[in-house]
Amino acid sequence: MVKLYYWPARGRAEQIRLVLADGGIEFEDVNWGLSNIQNAVMKAEFFERCRKFGGNSTTNIPMLEMDGKFYTQSSAIIRHVGRVTGAYSGRFEEDELLAAVEDLRSVNYKAMRVFGASDKAVDEYVNVLLPKHLNNFTRLLNLERSAYYLLGSKPTIADFSLYDVLHVAERQVPGTLDQFPRVKLFFDTVGARPKIKQWVDSEQREKLWSFPSVVEGGGEKKEGAVARISCFGVYLSFHGNHSTAS
Repeated sequence: MVKLYYWPARGRAEQIRLVLADGGIEFEDVNWGLSNIQNAVMKAEFFERCRKFGGNSTTNIPMLEMDGKFYTQSSAIIRHVGRVTGAYSGRFEEDELLAAVEDLRSVNYKAMRVFGASDKAVDEYVNVLLPKHLNNFTRLLNLERSAYYLLGSKPTIADFSLYDVLHVAERQVPGTLDQFPRVKLFFDTVGARPKIKQWVDSEQREKLWSFPSVVEGGGEKKEGAVARISCFGVYLSFHGNHSTAS
């Protein structure tokens, strides 16, 4: 079976999981368990194992094991899986859209309290940066080349990656997608795909940690109203010493 090595979290591995799921490829999430997240010995053993398999002296996760080979770097992995499932053809337009999605992903991450975001940074995210990116995706989804998805009637890895970052944005600022109807329609369309819905509702996914709201009360967009999030400190500790670029 295909294996995906990562933290017991959705994070940067989730876009890969979505492409695997939609392509009908069963996979195992390999980690040391959310209940053991603060076990330093288990964490160290896991990352040492990943370094051995992945071959990088830096971070090796997400890491995919498929057909007896190990693949690292999330952007490379999602393209590889997309080639296998038929969701990636290597067109410039696909790569261009993936880059736009990664821009939003970076913005999402910079607003996260677990990564040390300040009140000012979160306010800018909620009221300026996130709307700016969602307006841009509204524009992209309204282009003539678009239909149900970014590049027509068939989804590509860019669509699954965008669905992932929109899911994060909606968790961070609940209700924000309702302000962008075209983006919300896209989000609901991808989420309604049978295998995507099956994955999203799965017990396997439920066991993975996900980023919380960044706004007070879990919902309202208010200037200066920022939640003080202290959970998952060990995750921040890891990313303080390892690159998040993979």
